[in-house]
Amino acid sequence: MSGMKSIAPIRVLPDEVANKIAAGEVVERPASAVKELVENALDAGATRISVRLVAAGRRLIEVQDNGHGMSEQNALLAIERHATSKIRNAQDLDNIQTLGFRGEALASIAAVSRFTMTTRRAGEESATLLRVEGGILREVQQMGAPEGTRISVNRLYFNTPVRAKFLKGITTELNHCIDIVQRLALANGGVGFQLFHNDRMLLDVPEHATLRDRIALIWGLSFIHDMVEVNGEQQGFTLAGLTGTPELTRASRSHQFFFVNGRPVVNPALQYGLQDAYRGLITVGRHPVAVLLLTLNPRQVDVNIHPTKREIRFRDERTAHDAVRDIVRDALGRFSKAAATEAALETESIAKQHFPRETAVITPEPLDATPVLPVTETEPVAKTPPVRPQADGAFPDSIPEPGWETREIPGLEKAKGRRETPEEAPEESLVPRGCFEALETVGDAPLQVFDTYLLVPEGKRLLIIDQHALHERLNYDALLSELEGNEYAVQQLAVPVVFEVAPSQVALLESHLALFRELGIELETFGGNSFQVSGVCHLYAESKAPDVVLALLDQLAQGNLFGQDHTRADLLRTATRACKASIKAGDRLTLEERRRLLEGFYRLQPPYTCPHGRPIIVELTRQQMEKSFRRIQ
Repeated sequence: MSGMKSIAPIRVLPDEVANKIAAGEVVERPASAVKELVENALDAGATRISVRLVAAGRRLIEVQDNGHGMSEQNALLAIERHATSKIRNAQDLDNIQTLGFRGEALASIAAVSRFTMTTRRAGEESATLLRVEGGILREVQQMGAPEGTRISVNRLYFNTPVRAKFLKGITTELNHCIDIVQRLALANGGVGFQLFHNDRMLLDVPEHATLRDRIALIWGLSFIHDMVEVNGEQQGFTLAGLTGTPELTRASRSHQFFFVNGRPVVNPALQYGLQDAYRGLITVGRHPVAVLLLTLNPRQVDVNIHPTKREIRFRDERTAHDAVRDIVRDALGRFSKAAATEAALETESIAKQHFPRETAVITPEPLDATPVLPVTETEPVAKTPPVRPQADGAFPDSIPEPGWETREIPGLEKAKGRRETPEEAPEESLVPRGCFEALETVGDAPLQVFDTYLLVPEGKRLLIIDQHALHERLNYDALLSELEGNEYAVQQLAVPVVFEVAPSQVALLESHLALFRELGIELETFGGNSFQVSGVCHLYAESKAPDVVLALLDQLAQGNLFGQDHTRADLLRTATRACKASIKAGDRLTLEERRRLLEGFYRLQPPYTCPHGRPIIVELTRQQMEKSFRRIQ
């Protein structure tokens, strides 16, 4: 039939084409090449690894190590596809104890770059130099070089310009490279790491640095003071590392690192387990900080389910989830118990100094192993659904966002017989005496209950306003109006506020100085990884500006890593944390403060939510009240 297309015969692809296809899976971006090369160095037993980048790896990636090196014969085999020393047969795939094993990385990288490898084994007089261009071997020679291996990847994607067009900007690609090196530095104690970009050192982790030291070098000293040691074993899963206290949280999961047998991984069961460990301890929209290293029999985990080996699958996902949940929860319980004991000793010491000996002093008892920590009242308590595996035993690929918790008030019973006298009233009455003694109804000021909510009668309804959410919204609107009306509304500080950022965040902050100025915070470099706040918008509290800068940096870094473009409005929502005199839940307000809040509320335009999306107001109608009291059906 003339209308039918002719079917081309099936043929075996040339090696050059096959290598480029494989490179598309393994070498997605410069950070992918960095990951494969550093993992090879770790598998070679290196104790010092240096990574040098030019133009975020697009022009040059160089990884040098002091590992055991290779002979000339092995070096030539290493750049061939599916050539590896780490597995020999199919059974070895069930017992993988190295980071790499497929034998595709070097061949794939060499296929899309100008590739140079210099390697020397201990005891050999000379090193082997290989030059490969676009997958074609150009040169092999002997030369002098130190023990170990140095690999240079020049002009990545020079022969695949279409792929190069899909790369992001320098800052984004550099952040991906930094993230890879940081993760591997956290997981490999006893190995020193250095990272340079355009001859500027971004990271320097000495070999002897502990995990706590490594976190301080990567994230800053502020983290380690609020992190708890994790150490335990459950059903063959050994877990170690550090996890944050319930007070140390972030708006995203960017500070949650999981490692299985030394491999940085992503796995829903581990994420769910950590989330469940903090159930009831942190508020909605906040995520714990953790660096957790899980060790188990390699036969219990499958690392061969993803081209870059980033995702893994456990033979028993439920056991992995429960191990992380229980061991982390136990660590939080020990921390809480130690904190309570410390508080008790401090109370006893104060009592001995200020009270007579015959005065009885009651000291708080240490808490049980399961912590019962107070939940911050500035946010509603998160209610996340119970974690259940799917039919095949695996956990969902993503964690659902928590919803809102609604509960009926317990203890309501029908009245029986005569009315009880005060002497006969039960010990736990529904409305204890004195509950509303502090209510003031002077003038047009709304009532304040529980030092958190304002009650405003209006026609046939009662408005219940969250004072914290309302004030956050008013601050946000005022800040937005101020910065839009005068783009550079910055007041110079008489004494600048100096603060430090993590070494890996220096370049990110320097590239966004103009953006911070648009947000009303003027920053200047102060040498090394130190910066100073030299001016702020008059709505900001000076002392809070550094904390907000760090929070915004986390937000920007997260966006760069996952391709999210944060708008100016998104960043302003975070910046409102630095606004002056922010009213919190639990603050007792004066009559004038209540009046001003109510006036501000009536000026708002819908939607009636805080900058972070929480509702400001709840309406209780007369009809709802009459139904509650069974006046109407």
